[in-house]
Amino acid sequence: MTVSNNLALNKIIEDMSEGVMTLGMNGTILYLNASAEKILNMNMESLVNQKFVNIFIKYKENDEFNQAILDAIYHYREHVHTNVAPYYDGKKTKQVRIISSFLCDSEKQIGIVVVLSDITEVTELRTRHARQIRILLDSLVKALSTAIDERSHYNAKHTQNMVAMGGAFLDWLQETDSEWRFDAEKRHIFLMAVWLHDIGKLAVPLGIMDKADRLGSLLNDIEQRFIKIKLLNKIAFLEGRTSDYISRNAQLDDILNVIRSINPAGFLSDENYEKVLSFAKMVYEDENGTEQPVLTAEETDALSIRRGTLTDSERKIMQSHAEVTERILSQVTFPENYRCVPLWASSHHELLDGTGYPRRLSGDEIPKEVRLLTILDIFEALTSKDRPYKQPMSVEKAFEILYSMVSQGRIDGTILALFEKSRAWENMKLQNEE
Repeated sequence: MTVSNNLALNKIIEDMSEGVMTLGMNGTILYLNASAEKILNMNMESLVNQKFVNIFIKYKENDEFNQAILDAIYHYREHVHTNVAPYYDGKKTKQVRIISSFLCDSEKQIGIVVVLSDITEVTELRTRHARQIRILLDSLVKALSTAIDERSHYNAKHTQNMVAMGGAFLDWLQETDSEWRFDAEKRHIFLMAVWLHDIGKLAVPLGIMDKADRLGSLLNDIEQRFIKIKLLNKIAFLEGRTSDYISRNAQLDDILNVIRSINPAGFLSDENYEKVLSFAKMVYEDENGTEQPVLTAEETDALSIRRGTLTDSERKIMQSHAEVTERILSQVTFPENYRCVPLWASSHHELLDGTGYPRRLSGDEIPKEVRLLTILDIFEALTSKDRPYKQPMSVEKAFEILYSMVSQGRIDGTILALFEKSRAWENMKLQNEE
């Protein structure tokens, strides 16, 4: 290469916006251009012929930066190294991209060239952008969750309570230095799954979600029918076709009183169940002389519910929310680390013995995070004060039921014991997760 070419090359290197530093194979610093001096906040005169390892050990904050350079020196056969590392120049920390390769004279390796780029502003811009995207995503998630809860007066605080308990429990794991600690990102992922776990309830009819008793609007149908039957009895009496009008209507009043007492009950006894079956066999003659059942099949089905307020068909519709949650969330393109959110959110009704839904997962098929979500969901439902079909349980009674589920092999006893020890339900202070 001619002298003029060398001068031109030196001029190009000196004027580069990227920093250029060359080192000998023994780690001796040979050269820095002006940009490298600016990035490193050092001048070439103080560095040339000094060993790199002796110069850059001043600040512990530069350990990662130093290692990137040393890797290039001692592993030069890998040709090109690219890293991004923080660099503290004595005043502030910068983010520096480091690209290193070896220098050759013929086929002999004679040194290392390191190109440095200060990407602090770009990194900060990306960080701010990522933070804004995350804030937007979080606000959308919470808005959707609020929309679900607000659909039903009886479900208004369910998800918020679960998030608060979940956050308090994860705080406790961190404070107690538990082996099952969640780092900041995993915490955010888990709580996002909690926020979204009931999104499928958007597809559940409000009449089922808010069904406070067995009959719902059917009770009015029965009451109107009984008024009609009593009027028909009176007409029959006035026309001389019957003489027991008073006793018949008194019997109807007795039946209606039993129905009204059964309707809101949380549990149907064997005695009342038999009564419902006997009512279902009763008939009356309508105005056309045609026999009609006192109770329709739908009404009998509703009154025969042994526990809760939902019929089998209504329960299937209610349970479908887990599958709908999966379908909705599968349409969302989550970041790589968040790809588990749809699975975690839609699996909160899966049980270890395989009797849950919607996929009947069992054992190790159910991640630990889902097992925790399930416990939070059941505990909140048992102790909630706003469920129309039951009275809230005490914490002690709720744990009695949960531990019975452990003995049945349905939920995780180890996680339940941690949750009980944490007493997270006592710290259900809503948090704005960052």
